[in-house]
Amino acid sequence: MVELGKSKLEANERKRRIAFAVKVLAYMSLFFLQEILDWEKEPLLRRLSSLMDALIFLLAGNLLVSLGRLFLVRFYLRKKKSESLHSNFVLGINHIANLLNVVFFLFAVMIFFQIKPIEFLGSIALVAAAIAILSKDYITNMFNGLIIMFSDQITLGDYIQVTDQKGKIQDITLLNVVLMNDDGDLVLIPNSLILSFQVVNHSRQSIRRLTFEFELGNRPGLNVDRMEETLKAVLKPFKHEVKQDGLSLRAMEVRKEAVKMKLQIQLNTPSREAEKKIRRKINQTLIDLEHEAR
Repeated sequence: MVELGKSKLEANERKRRIAFAVKVLAYMSLFFLQEILDWEKEPLLRRLSSLMDALIFLLAGNLLVSLGRLFLVRFYLRKKKSESLHSNFVLGINHIANLLNVVFFLFAVMIFFQIKPIEFLGSIALVAAAIAILSKDYITNMFNGLIIMFSDQITLGDYIQVTDQKGKIQDITLLNVVLMNDDGDLVLIPNSLILSFQVVNHSRQSIRRLTFEFELGNRPGLNVDRMEETLKAVLKPFKHEVKQDGLSLRAMEVRKEAVKMKLQIQLNTPSREAEKKIRRKINQTLIDLEHEAR
């Protein structure tokens, strides 16, 4: 799976190198036209002069960003082995490149309207400061998103739990982490929440297990060993998915009216479908046991 991910990244990078070559040719063509044409004598060319300057500046900035991006990603893919590869790094580089391209585009617009960028930025300094204060949560989320992307704690495809939300990571943006939960719904988790709360990454566990915490009424006849044997019998149809002797049941807390129990099941397979079936079977069995006790 990781090899497939690396191959896909390398294929995308080949396409980007082709696009980079096309942009180099476009830049050289525009630069050549600017040099050979007399932009001051012809009225039509005089009107197009600022447009040409803006396009050349925009392409030059985009080429610099693309060159830096291609170099960093190529260096990363060469240095990283397949088993330690995480696509978050490339995702983070792409977002930074997009932000820089937006900056170059804004400067190109100023050049087109013949606005001096330094004077313009100086004149709107107070407005920019006010905008920064009003959008501080947005900016904080952006920085948090970049921190998540450049770390290898979570990555695309991981199955994580944040507060009461569980799901597979579909995308990481500058604002949020996009999860697909077990019901197929997309859940957006703000990046600030990811860094502020405890995150459980089930995909990075060395031992894959299911955990159930539940309460049973403290009644006469409640027997933990007998309950454990019942649960083992229920799991017999899943002998290939569940490790042998991989079931553990224990009482966490004994109160006057109820007993808090914890059940753990070690799995052999990362299959979400098998995990869903086992979880449903166990939940139904626990409900039946509670009804029988009553």
